[in-house]
Amino acid sequence: MDFLKKHYEKIILSVVLLVVAAAAFWLTQKVSEVQTSLDESLQTRVRGNKKQLQPVDLTNAITAVQLISKPVALDLSGDHNVFNPVRWIRGADGVPKPDPRLELSTTLKLTQTRPLYLSITYLGPTGIGDPYRYQFSIEQQSAKKVSDRRPVTLSLTEGTKNNFFRLQEVRGPKDTSGEVVIELVGGERATLTKGKPFQKTTGYMADLRFENRDFLGKRADDNLVLAGTTYKIVAIGKDELVVSAPNGTRTTIKLSSN
Repeated sequence: MDFLKKHYEKIILSVVLLVVAAAAFWLTQKVSEVQTSLDESLQTRVRGNKKQLQPVDLTNAITAVQLISKPVALDLSGDHNVFNPVRWIRGADGVPKPDPRLELSTTLKLTQTRPLYLSITYLGPTGIGDPYRYQFSIEQQSAKKVSDRRPVTLSLTEGTKNNFFRLQEVRGPKDTSGEVVIELVGGERATLTKGKPFQKTTGYMADLRFENRDFLGKRADDNLVLAGTTYKIVAIGKDELVVSAPNGTRTTIKLSSN
């Protein structure tokens, strides 16, 4: 008993150390077993049947990209009146309705267009030389002022220019030359033979019909009074005409087929 009283602390410490050592040994064995189990499971899964990866469905993404690359054109013209208001009238039955006379896309007809030319005719040399001058007859049919549409006679020396063209080259004898080369404003060149006009289309005039009334020889910037409303012709092309209403709404009239 004296021995236990004197050494009980050492005995307890020894027992605890033995327990700790046993626990450590057990944990080492358990970790080894778990590691072995995990390796076996991994090998089993690796050796098992492999599932083939299924392709990702990109249909929605491809459709979205196609929609973005081809945006829908927003047409604010046409038959709707959100951005193209028209005048409303009260019918015989008392019900308000759009004034059919002002639906220009159907009531205004473009019956014919005719080209307007810049016409240049070489008339030949003039004067006594040093240097020689060369005469041209110029007719500008698309000019806004009526007075500017009449033919005018102008003369140039070789290498000089006016508001329409530059006399680039005189061919043949200077005093009797029957052929010259001109360069129009914009860079286009043309060879002119004496007495034979050169023509270039610079615009169009139009004939129109509204209800039972004809409007002949109309030009860009001319006004049209239709059913008491004044419209302005904005532009005239070979096959169409654009008119603007007082509120700024523009309507394109195509060349009528009949």
